[in-house]
Amino acid sequence: MAPVDIRDIDTTPSASSAAPAVAGGGRLSLDPSLAQRRGINGAWWPHSRDAGAELPAMLDELSARAGRVSRVAVQVDAFSNIPNRLTAGGHIIHVAWFRSMNIHTISLTMARRDNLTLLVVPPQASPAHAAEALRMASAASPAGRPQDILAAAGITSEESPATIGGTVSATFRAPANH
Repeated sequence: MAPVDIRDIDTTPSASSAAPAVAGGGRLSLDPSLAQRRGINGAWWPHSRDAGAELPAMLDELSARAGRVSRVAVQVDAFSNIPNRLTAGGHIIHVAWFRSMNIHTISLTMARRDNLTLLVVPPQASPAHAAEALRMASAASPAGRPQDILAAAGITSEESPATIGGTVSATFRAPANH
């Protein structure tokens, strides 16, 4: 598997935040070794919170780079339009949703390797802050909890999901020194 080059991240804002993610568009970063470790293994910066529109391209890219994904789990309040299953890489992938998950992560059950956890960078994050979060989350030793990585990357509560569809789902505050 080829290492992720942070210079490949497209920091050009999209014309529409609702446009689906494009495979190879630099919005997915992975720890180059995909080390067998707990915690964050990389990051994904979707264009929107529409799971049905965003997940297929990301899962296609992830399957090509890290192997077949058999299941993905998302935090229900973090996304809209969550399908029960979808097809990526020529395989059906089951999609589960949970309220108990961290709102800033998705979990991926891999067919032939340890499961992966990706940081979800808020779609409305600035390109510079998103690029930093993608870089930090794919480092060999990420900076801790998802909210700590986002805060260290400069992503504030204004850029993080506080409401989806008008309901409060989570709050995020950067440390006082930011």
